[in-house]
Amino acid sequence: MARLIAVTGATGNQGGSVAKLLLKYPSEYKVRVVTRNVNSNSAKQLEQMGAEVIEADLTRPETLPAAVKGCWGVFGVTNFYDAKIKNDPGSEEVQGKNLVKACFDAGKGKHHVDAYIKEIGLPASFLYTGNFYENMVLRQHVTYDAASDVINFRHTVLKRDTKLAMLYVEKDLSAVAKAVFDQWDLKKTELNHKVLYCADSRVSAGDIIACIERATGKTCTWDSLPTTGVPDRDIMYQLYNEVGMYKNKELPDENILALGVKMHGVEDFVRERLLPHIGLN
Repeated sequence: MARLIAVTGATGNQGGSVAKLLLKYPSEYKVRVVTRNVNSNSAKQLEQMGAEVIEADLTRPETLPAAVKGCWGVFGVTNFYDAKIKNDPGSEEVQGKNLVKACFDAGKGKHHVDAYIKEIGLPASFLYTGNFYENMVLRQHVTYDAASDVINFRHTVLKRDTKLAMLYVEKDLSAVAKAVFDQWDLKKTELNHKVLYCADSRVSAGDIIACIERATGKTCTWDSLPTTGVPDRDIMYQLYNEVGMYKNKELPDENILALGVKMHGVEDFVRERLLPHIGLN
């Protein structure tokens, strides 16, 4: 019998990658998309692909029991770009805890949320992500000017040589989540409360620029803007400049490799997603 998985954030990048991959395996998984707007184009697209779409809001805990009722598993993610979180950063923790409590009450198996999961004894694995390669496309970090025949990579605060743990969300976050669901019964003792670092390697903007130039034969320039406009995000990027990400963790994570997941790197993303996006495929 197919197992029902509730996916939050399914109309976005992370949850969407997981929902779409699981929907390719209908004999193994049924997908319940949890969204605030069941009428959005993304929600309707997932429904057409075979997902059940249900309206619920992580900021309204009374809506969540129905969202997780009958589910074998849940892929939960909060979005710090959410306007509600942007205006009240502490609400991200509250949203995460609301979801965890709903899962616990239903009897199903960011830092304080992880601690809360452990505190109440909810079976779970923690997927710590790298920075997203997809941001080069979704946030227009990389653009191409045909008139000058020059590519530009623009970011905020980060230095050109700052190495970040990087993740190809569409290919790898979804694969890791599915591997955890696939192997949970067999490896529950190993996976329960295990942190899985979802990143292929540490890559700098300079590394990405070199990859783009190799792939295209064109010049790629670099600009680092002074601020994102959000002080907390500026601090985050400055900390990356100073101490990096997951500094003592070898990447790719051996625990992910043990699940049989093959991670993808910068060359894969540049070839498959970035160059087509900027019209250079």
